[in-house]
Amino acid sequence: MVIAGLLTAATLASASALTVEGPGGLSLTLASEGPITLEGAVPGLRGQVSVAPAADNLRDQPLMLFVDDAAKAMTHGAGGKFELDTQEMKDGEHALRVDAVSGQQLIASTGSIAVKVLNTVAAPAVEQAPIVVEEAPLLGGPKPDFIKLYRPKVFHEIIYFNNREADLEKHGFIRHGRVYITLTDLMRHIGGTVIWGPSDDAVDVYRNGTVVRVFPNKATVCVSHDLDANDLQSSWERRGFTGFNMSLGVKTVRKQNRTYVPVRPFCEIFGIVTDWDFKWDRAYVTYQEG
Repeated sequence: MVIAGLLTAATLASASALTVEGPGGLSLTLASEGPITLEGAVPGLRGQVSVAPAADNLRDQPLMLFVDDAAKAMTHGAGGKFELDTQEMKDGEHALRVDAVSGQQLIASTGSIAVKVLNTVAAPAVEQAPIVVEEAPLLGGPKPDFIKLYRPKVFHEIIYFNNREADLEKHGFIRHGRVYITLTDLMRHIGGTVIWGPSDDAVDVYRNGTVVRVFPNKATVCVSHDLDANDLQSSWERRGFTGFNMSLGVKTVRKQNRTYVPVRPFCEIFGIVTDWDFKWDRAYVTYQEG
């Protein structure tokens, strides 16, 4: 989870807002009349809190708010804002998630974002007269101060391969309802050969006789079957081979010197199945090993 910024509102001197990026790639803006604190890397909330996606283009889409994986509210329009009363929640750690949907299609998701409710902790202490305690024999030693600590929540990757959590160099994200990871991370998990260069205009991927030519920031790829490694090497040298064009449905993404591909349509080229788990917000890729 990335804390994108801490801002003080001009309209209310005591108000604060915090933008938090979730593991699903979509960011949330949390705002309240009381200060929002940080408990480690986890936002500490109290009282009435407004919850809204940070992306303006999603605020007019149907949105669903989940609290601890249970659907809490749904909104359409009206700025895409939810009002969350943390007084109705127990103090301690909770999980928030906002999904943007179109019919049955998931457009974007924050993934589970950890927050901490601190209503009781934030209550002012009541001054009391000092209590005089008569000395008594020490049994078990003196009473130390009571301290309650929370272990930091460990976030999981958004994608699993053969029921094992992915080991990714760069975290995946959701865009236009598709899970994206880098081409290198994908091929490292499902196996295959990646040929880069000499320029950045195309990347060739070879797996079990199928070669896919990937073009950064393009939805179209070129596919050829029944090639061996020698054919692939010679085609790379020629920068051309006989194949057919097909669409992934969405564009590949080139950022930070990495090429990200949509996992489901890309894996389908190789006959690999991808399923989405709506309960846990995870993609499961299943393929034959060995």
